Amino acid sequence: MKQQTRPVLWIAVAVLCTVFAPQVKADVNGGWIQTNGPYGGEVRALYAAPKGVLLAGTWGAGIFRSTNRGNSWTPVNTGLAYEPGEGFVYIEVFAQKGETLYVGTQNGLYASTDGGNTWHPVSNFRKHESISSIVVIGDRIYVGTLNTGVWYSDDDGGSWLQVNDGFGPKSVRELSSIGTTLIAGSQNRLFQKRANEDALTAINDAFFVQQVESLAVMDDLLYVGAYTSEGELFKSNDEGDALIRIAPGKMGNPVVALAVFGATVYAGTYGSGVFRSDDSGDSWTTVNEGLTDRKVCALLAVNEDTVFTGTAEGGIFRTMDGGDTWVEINTGLTNTTVGGLAVIGNTIYAGMSERLVYSVNGGESWQPVKFSSIPSEYLISTLSVSEGELYIGAIRFAPQDQGGVVGGVFRLDEENNALDEVIVNRDLTGIQCMEIVDTTLYIGTQRDGIFQWEKGADPWAISRGLNGYLITALSVNGENIYAGTEDGQVFLNEGIGKPWKLLNSTDTGHSSLSGLRRIGSTLYVSFRGKGGIRSNNGGDSWTPINDGLDDTSVVTMEAIGTDLYVGTYSKGVFRWMADKRWWEPIGPLRHQVLSLVVLDDFLYAGTGAGGVFKIPIEE
Repeated sequence: MKQQTRPVLWIAVAVLCTVFAPQVKADVNGGWIQTNGPYGGEVRALYAAPKGVLLAGTWGAGIFRSTNRGNSWTPVNTGLAYEPGEGFVYIEVFAQKGETLYVGTQNGLYASTDGGNTWHPVSNFRKHESISSIVVIGDRIYVGTLNTGVWYSDDDGGSWLQVNDGFGPKSVRELSSIGTTLIAGSQNRLFQKRANEDALTAINDAFFVQQVESLAVMDDLLYVGAYTSEGELFKSNDEGDALIRIAPGKMGNPVVALAVFGATVYAGTYGSGVFRSDDSGDSWTTVNEGLTDRKVCALLAVNEDTVFTGTAEGGIFRTMDGGDTWVEINTGLTNTTVGGLAVIGNTIYAGMSERLVYSVNGGESWQPVKFSSIPSEYLISTLSVSEGELYIGAIRFAPQDQGGVVGGVFRLDEENNALDEVIVNRDLTGIQCMEIVDTTLYIGTQRDGIFQWEKGADPWAISRGLNGYLITALSVNGENIYAGTEDGQVFLNEGIGKPWKLLNSTDTGHSSLSGLRRIGSTLYVSFRGKGGIRSNNGGDSWTPINDGLDDTSVVTMEAIGTDLYVGTYSKGVFRWMADKRWWEPIGPLRHQVLSLVVLDDFLYAGTGAGGVFKIPIEE
């Protein structure tokens, strides 16, 4: 699936722990240890290389390889360039010419001559180009890009020329071929270039004006998946000159992936799972048994019955009976974004937008929490712990006349490993953060301000004001509520019925506020781009605290006991040394650090596209 836009959650994590002044010590291996998961994540590309090798391209963690039909996976990213300033490698497509494997990334074109063990940039191709597709026709390699159209090379990448005559749009979504004819799909057209032609020619110009999202070829048949809400699919037996609409409206979601083998066609949709046709596309059957993530991003058919599916959140699934049953096969594949962490007893909970999992063995293995009581359209936005109970803030996206982004609060039923409804759709326009003190729950929303709820109370909540603000962080101390907003402001409310006071007069450049914590009499605030500030006088004046902070784009701030930690965009975790007034680095992490907790003798970090990491600590 090419550049699919999906909503991004600003995740705020409020975790109450009673850990006393942990001091980080150096790990003998030099830093953080990646736990065994949580496995899964977004898989954008699948490819069957020679000798039984499978390659999986992820949206964030690069390439994983399997030599045992997907039963286990190993990262193979040596030589791939990370996005500047980020710990991410974005993979879009694989191809092969002779003994050379090619991979298209968001940061350029790379090749491998040793089966994917190591990769090197194709040096004569444009650097930092976003590659969407690769096709080999004879001795020629074609590359589709998201910014500069189509390129080709006749000398194995030694030199490159553009093929943009007649090709108006420069954003190529997909490339394929029928014999010696190149087929190119853009955001609103389908194009072809025959072997004896120099230019790309628009085909079906008056009829086909939709974004091409997927292409597949079976003998002389061309299949085209369009990015429409109805899930339209077309086929052609004349290289695209005439397109026939098949399965109109049946798919129900955009057709973003296609795979063919023999007379069998598989269509993957972003929301409705997988469909199969045994008659070249004339009729279709839904095949989703066991496919727990139905937002499909990639398909690979290795024979008529064995198919691999890459998904948006759940990683890879495999069927060996033509789709009648699917099994998750993610061992070793860690590409999950863990926006929230929480600890209860010896159990760690990890929240990943559409999933909640837990580990009782320090991350050696993770198990799912049942979501039977949460509607499937909900996404986890924040976790919080109170009196040994886990509370989950969740949001869902609704039509504007129904509130746009609405929210609910759920509580973990630990005995039954399931979630119970506490608050659902009660005027909560997008829950962003929660803070729980004793039996009182404080909820920060996207634009309806702050709500206060006493456990078991009815009516359910009291509005505490700040309507119209996007609340990104809360900290409560007695009657005082401190609230941070998306545009970098800090407010104080000293009791029900009293007005809110604007506290921070320090210029933060309207940088997004990412954390707000009070330790003793000191209030700490962090920003995505401006580092941190503190106040020792209730917010009357502020002092920058960025000494030693190598990355001032702070994603999360946590007070754990009397220690203050921040997770950053690209430089890992730092601990505030109050006596020295500087930040101590705690080992480098290439991934964004989104959440932090302590359990036993380890500090745990939930990351973007890297799952959970841990590092030893001692008091």
